[in-house]
Amino acid sequence: MRIDLDTSVAAVGVPANAPEYARPFEDAPAGSPPSCAVAFRGIGDETAPLDFDRFKAVVGELRERDWQQSGGLRERETLDGVIGEAHAILKQRGWTVSVQYGIAEKTSAITLTAYDEACMKRSGADASPLG
Repeated sequence: MRIDLDTSVAAVGVPANAPEYARPFEDAPAGSPPSCAVAFRGIGDETAPLDFDRFKAVVGELRERDWQQSGGLRERETLDGVIGEAHAILKQRGWTVSVQYGIAEKTSAITLTAYDEACMKRSGADASPLG
Protein backbone atom coordinates (compact mmCIF):
# COMPACT_ATOMS: atom_id res chain seq x y z
CA MET A 1 0.00 0.00 0.00
CA ARG A 2 2.87 2.37 0.83
CA ILE A 3 4.22 2.05 -2.72
CA ASP A 4 0.79 2.70 -4.26
CA LEU A 5 0.29 5.89 -2.24
CA ASP A 6 3.85 7.16 -2.71
CA THR A 7 3.90 6.58 -6.47
CA SER A 8 0.40 8.05 -6.94
CA VAL A 9 1.30 11.35 -5.31
CA ALA A 10 4.75 11.48 -6.92
CA ALA A 11 3.16 11.03 -10.37
CA VAL A 12 1.33 14.35 -9.97
CA GLY A 13 4.15 16.29 -8.31
CA VAL A 14 3.19 16.24 -4.62
CA PRO A 15 6.25 16.66 -2.35
CA ALA A 16 7.67 13.67 -0.46
CA ASN A 17 5.98 12.25 2.62
CA ALA A 18 6.41 14.20 5.85
CA PRO A 19 7.93 11.47 8.07
CA GLU A 20 6.69 13.03 11.31
CA TYR A 21 3.12 12.54 10.07
CA ALA A 22 3.53 8.89 9.04
CA ARG A 23 5.64 7.83 12.03
CA PRO A 24 2.79 7.37 14.58
CA PHE A 25 1.09 4.95 12.18
CA GLU A 26 4.31 3.07 11.44
CA ASP A 27 5.26 2.84 15.13
CA ALA A 28 1.78 1.87 16.38
CA PRO A 29 1.45 -1.30 18.44
CA ALA A 30 0.37 -4.32 16.40
CA GLY A 31 -3.39 -4.78 16.46
CA SER A 32 -4.16 -1.15 17.25
CA PRO A 33 -6.28 0.89 14.80
CA PRO A 34 -3.31 3.05 13.68
CA SER A 35 -1.33 -0.13 12.85
CA CYS A 36 -4.02 -0.90 10.25
CA ALA A 37 -3.20 2.26 8.31
CA VAL A 38 -0.65 3.70 5.92
CA ALA A 39 -0.36 7.48 6.01
CA PHE A 40 1.08 10.15 3.72
CA ARG A 41 1.24 13.92 3.96
CA GLY A 42 2.84 16.17 1.35
CA ILE A 43 3.28 19.77 2.46
CA GLY A 44 3.43 22.78 0.17
CA ASP A 45 4.54 26.31 1.00
CA GLU A 46 4.69 29.74 -0.62
CA THR A 47 7.47 28.70 -3.00
CA ALA A 48 5.86 25.38 -3.99
CA PRO A 49 2.18 25.48 -3.01
CA LEU A 50 -0.26 22.63 -3.31
CA ASP A 51 -3.68 23.56 -4.65
CA PHE A 52 -7.12 22.09 -5.29
CA ASP A 53 -6.12 21.10 -8.84
CA ARG A 54 -3.24 19.02 -7.45
CA PHE A 55 -5.67 17.37 -5.01
CA LYS A 56 -7.97 16.48 -7.94
CA ALA A 57 -4.94 15.12 -9.81
CA VAL A 58 -4.12 12.81 -6.88
CA VAL A 59 -7.71 11.53 -6.83
CA GLY A 60 -7.55 11.06 -10.61
CA GLU A 61 -4.27 9.15 -10.36
CA LEU A 62 -5.76 6.80 -7.77
CA ARG A 63 -8.81 6.25 -9.98
CA GLU A 64 -6.49 5.36 -12.88
CA ARG A 65 -5.04 2.69 -10.58
CA ASP A 66 -8.51 1.14 -10.19
CA TRP A 67 -9.44 2.81 -6.91
CA GLN A 68 -13.21 3.33 -6.87
CA GLN A 69 -14.41 6.68 -5.62
CA SER A 70 -17.11 6.42 -2.96
CA GLY A 71 -19.34 9.48 -3.35
CA GLY A 72 -18.26 12.81 -4.72
CA LEU A 73 -15.67 15.34 -3.68
CA ARG A 74 -16.53 17.43 -0.65
CA GLU A 75 -15.19 20.96 -0.90
CA ARG A 76 -15.25 24.09 1.24
CA GLU A 77 -14.39 27.58 0.01
CA THR A 78 -12.49 30.20 1.97
CA LEU A 79 -13.76 33.75 2.35
CA ASP A 80 -11.57 34.60 -0.66
CA GLY A 81 -13.60 32.22 -2.82
CA VAL A 82 -10.87 29.59 -3.30
CA ILE A 83 -11.22 25.96 -2.28
CA GLY A 84 -9.59 25.75 1.15
CA GLU A 85 -10.55 22.20 2.09
CA ALA A 86 -11.50 19.11 0.11
CA HIS A 87 -12.03 15.44 0.85
CA ALA A 88 -12.55 12.26 -1.17
CA ILE A 89 -12.92 8.59 -0.23
CA LEU A 90 -11.77 5.75 -2.51
CA LYS A 91 -11.90 1.97 -2.05
CA GLN A 92 -10.04 -1.02 -3.47
CA ARG A 93 -9.42 -4.67 -2.45
CA GLY A 94 -10.55 -4.26 1.17
CA TRP A 95 -8.77 -0.94 1.67
CA THR A 96 -10.25 2.55 2.04
CA VAL A 97 -8.21 5.67 1.41
CA SER A 98 -9.18 9.12 2.63
CA VAL A 99 -7.64 11.91 0.53
CA GLN A 100 -7.71 15.39 2.07
CA TYR A 101 -6.55 18.81 0.97
CA GLY A 102 -6.26 21.88 3.14
CA ILE A 103 -4.65 25.29 3.32
CA ALA A 104 -3.63 27.20 6.43
CA GLU A 105 -1.92 30.56 6.31
CA LYS A 106 1.25 30.01 4.23
CA THR A 107 1.17 26.22 3.92
CA SER A 108 -0.99 23.67 2.16
CA ALA A 109 -1.14 19.90 2.46
CA ILE A 110 -2.45 16.82 0.73
CA THR A 111 -2.97 13.93 3.14
CA LEU A 112 -3.77 10.32 2.33
CA THR A 113 -4.70 7.78 4.98
CA ALA A 114 -5.33 4.26 3.73
CA TYR A 115 -6.64 1.62 6.08
CA ASP A 116 -7.23 -2.09 5.86
CA GLU A 117 -10.92 -2.63 6.62
CA ALA A 118 -10.47 -6.21 7.92
CA CYS A 119 -7.65 -5.13 10.24
CA MET A 120 -9.82 -2.30 11.56
CA LYS A 121 -12.63 -4.75 12.36
CA ARG A 122 -10.20 -7.09 14.15
CA SER A 123 -8.92 -4.16 16.21
CA GLY A 124 -12.48 -3.28 17.25
CA ALA A 125 -12.61 0.04 15.40
CA ASP A 126 -15.74 0.97 13.43
CA ALA A 127 -14.43 3.69 11.12
CA SER A 128 -10.98 5.05 10.36
CA PRO A 129 -7.76 4.79 12.39
CA LEU A 130 -8.08 8.51 13.02
CA GLY A 131 -11.12 8.00 15.26
